[in-house]
Amino acid sequence: MMATSAVEKIDYWQASILKEMELSRAQFTHFAFEKHVHLDYHIGVVSHGGQRYHHRGSEYRLTPGNLSTLNPDESHNGQSIADGGYEALVMSLPTSYVQQVGEALNQGELYFSTPILDDPKLRAYFIRLHSQLTLHQANITPLEAETLLLGFISELFYRHGKLRNLPSSQARLSGAQLDNIKQQFHQGVDQEFELEPLALSIGLSKFQFLRQFKAATGMTPHAYLKRLRLEYAKKALMRGDSAISTAYDLGFFDQSHFNKAFKRAFLITPAHFQKRVTP
Repeated sequence: MMATSAVEKIDYWQASILKEMELSRAQFTHFAFEKHVHLDYHIGVVSHGGQRYHHRGSEYRLTPGNLSTLNPDESHNGQSIADGGYEALVMSLPTSYVQQVGEALNQGELYFSTPILDDPKLRAYFIRLHSQLTLHQANITPLEAETLLLGFISELFYRHGKLRNLPSSQARLSGAQLDNIKQQFHQGVDQEFELEPLALSIGLSKFQFLRQFKAATGMTPHAYLKRLRLEYAKKALMRGDSAISTAYDLGFFDQSHFNKAFKRAFLITPAHFQKRVTP
């Protein structure tokens, strides 16, 4: 059981069977996640305590017994429900892998239909799988590991997945307009952007754009771009890129700025993260 004293810690792993997949075990007492998005699908459970977070205008509570499922590019935050803190196990799945699963299920592009699942069987499956791919990775064959992973993901989306549609909260800013801005960010993640040119590129004033982008994503354009840079940074570090080159390639002011932003977001330095997720 997690200690009642203040604990703020995250351990990371990289699964040998799927290099782009990230796994983590976190213990938090007072740390609160600011609003952010992920590039990948995120699945998680809490084994002790509970987490509350806002997602698409509603508050959710993740407690032992539930499974959390978050789609890529959906903004959310997170903090402990009680003073005792919580422990969480999390798995991120690359969109390319989920797309392959969707094609195999003849479902096309998939997304999770709800952020909280009440499914004890899948929760137990997830905990076992997480343990096998982290703490006991050396004791499982690649064939067994991949079989467990594919079985879990297929069952999860078969029972709780749907074809992707744009969330209704994005209605004021059209899907095409939003995709246009996000594409600019992804293609120029190392560049500096200004509000007015971004707004003009989709036919809005900068005031309309700022208000409608935040309404659609839950984040300002600046916060969204910053998070994208950090998400790409994790992938670069997992590939073995140096922290210095990663900071430069992704448009951070300098390595110190990169280190501070990374640690604030993930509670770990880039160098320590890289040691955890690479051989």
